[in-house]
Amino acid sequence: MHEWAVAESIVNTISKSFGERKILEVNVKIGELRGLNFEVLKDALKILSKESNLENVKFNLLICKATFKCLNCGEEWNMRKALKILKEILQEDYYVEEEDELEPPTHFIPGLIVGLQRCPRCGRMDIDVRSGRELEISGVVVE
Repeated sequence: MHEWAVAESIVNTISKSFGERKILEVNVKIGELRGLNFEVLKDALKILSKESNLENVKFNLLICKATFKCLNCGEEWNMRKALKILKEILQEDYYVEEEDELEPPTHFIPGLIVGLQRCPRCGRMDIDVRSGRELEISGVVVE
């Protein structure tokens, strides 16, 4: 699970950047298109921070919603619409059964959401991802 690798990077970055200073809060922006399970990430941060000087730090995960814009006609849409478009494109043959549910391939390869996206108005694939790819430490509160 890459949530653990992301959590480890966050903890290591904060620990190296702030040394022994007392950290109270860490704000992390995470884009919807990162394909991260936020509950798993929260658990990983909690466990990994216990092994460092960040044991009682409050991690605030700020979810950045994905938005898209067609470079041809200017249409803008969100993740809900993007997933609806993909469902129309992908056939159930490409779905994978996991835990008695059919999962779209985008569950395993989130990049397909962008790679297969079409404008809902003109149908072109010439799109810009306006937001949703973020993965950054956006703020740290120090005592």
